[in-house]
Amino acid sequence: MIHSPPQSQLSSDLSDRLRRLAEAEDARLIADRRSFHANPELGWQEIETTAAIVKNLSRSGYEIVAGPAFLGDVERRGLSKDPIPGEGDTGCIAIYDTGRPGPTVCMRVDIDALPIKEATGNHAPAAQGFASRKPGVMHSCGHDGHAAIGLAVARIVKPLLKGGRGKLKLLFQPAEEGGRGGRAVADAGWMDDVDLFFAIHLGLGVPSDSAAFAVHGILANARYDVRLKGRAAHAGKSPEAGRNALLAACQISLGLHTLAQSSRPGMRLNVGLLNAGTAVNIVPEEATLTFEMRAQETADLQALEARCKDFVEATARAHGVEVSLVPGGGADGYANPEEIAEWAQGVNTATGAFGTVLPDMFFGASEDAATLASRVVARGGRGGIFVLGADLADDHHTPNFDFDEKALQKSALLCAGLIASAMDVDHVED
Repeated sequence: MIHSPPQSQLSSDLSDRLRRLAEAEDARLIADRRSFHANPELGWQEIETTAAIVKNLSRSGYEIVAGPAFLGDVERRGLSKDPIPGEGDTGCIAIYDTGRPGPTVCMRVDIDALPIKEATGNHAPAAQGFASRKPGVMHSCGHDGHAAIGLAVARIVKPLLKGGRGKLKLLFQPAEEGGRGGRAVADAGWMDDVDLFFAIHLGLGVPSDSAAFAVHGILANARYDVRLKGRAAHAGKSPEAGRNALLAACQISLGLHTLAQSSRPGMRLNVGLLNAGTAVNIVPEEATLTFEMRAQETADLQALEARCKDFVEATARAHGVEVSLVPGGGADGYANPEEIAEWAQGVNTATGAFGTVLPDMFFGASEDAATLASRVVARGGRGGIFVLGADLADDHHTPNFDFDEKALQKSALLCAGLIASAMDVDHVED
């Protein structure tokens, strides 16, 4: 592993070359983004999305690892109850080795969508003909843009890498939502040789033509599915003979929300799903609920997690119902090191990608890339998660979400510059 920060110096000739290459990608960036937006797929089910990405990368001449070989036999949390063919074997990684000594650099983009019904009417994707074609599934967090940026960066840097040093990994990560894919990628060993890792996220309140590199407050999170099993009974004739799984689930839901009260930063808890019962005159025998926890510090999350598990189990016992808690995903907390933020800002200045750099940004949500960055840092490398500005039509994870597509070219330029800087590219030719 290398321990010195990457260099930010890019020659004016190389910066000019990067700008020309990024400008040439503009139309294709928008077309790719709109194609991904129209064909969204949920986490672990990004089968057609992965196929399209692999097809594009193959044309650029990268070594590609995809399908079952990508994640091997590592645990994949949050698969469907009845998985579809190919589920869990999505995502891929593209690799280019310069053959010259140098760092291993990894850029990560995510590719999954959300279970949201997209808005119609004057919502731009609907009005311009690229709205989701899959009812109830939508790219509502910008991952369609991230995937398009990743492909553009692959095309931009490939002809330049013969003048660079080290190895490049372009990671197209599945199942970011819910904090599932990052841990699987890390457990599969893809971060073990990475010296420098970076990931990007569009929007998040950062306006167009602005970027945030001094990012902190990326929250650790964990999610659990709770399954309760009681005993059915006639609700009128003999309710005392039953064990009401629904009432246990309700008390658990209310009680869990009280446990997140804390002066510690970023402490949050939400019960987002609750299902129970079969008929109004039957004491509910089964119930399921799903909850997630967040905290700014991983240690705080672990303490909250232990209390929540104890509470769920104790409440279930009090109601006389059986309980199981199944981990559904999670991510580490993270903050960008100062030297990584300064490096990224230097590259941004050299390339002229974004006109304004925010001096500080509290992320205030979770990001699966934090697990990957933490794994790299734990092995002696360095990592950063950067927020790239794009004005939004509505907030993330909403039916009217959309972003300013002018951010795509700027983002591709910056990311290509980061790779060229980290890999000490010194060869420029048209």
